[in-house]
Amino acid sequence: MSEIIGKQVVLTLKRSTICTTPKHRAFVQTLGLKKIGDFRECEYTPNVHGIVKLIPHLIDVQVKG
Repeated sequence: MSEIIGKQVVLTLKRSTICTTPKHRAFVQTLGLKKIGDFRECEYTPNVHGIVKLIPHLIDVQVKG
């Protein structure tokens, strides 16, 4: 995953946050995702990489382009 830092990615929420810890819910909210299937296009920065490493079971990352 670290080889895509600096590129545009699409983050998609693939699972519900109902049975997750409050910290994981806060990470999902920080990424701007609310419902299952929501997606957000953003630059893959080290901050985003750190969040993705903590909640890979909740979100899907695809490189755009």
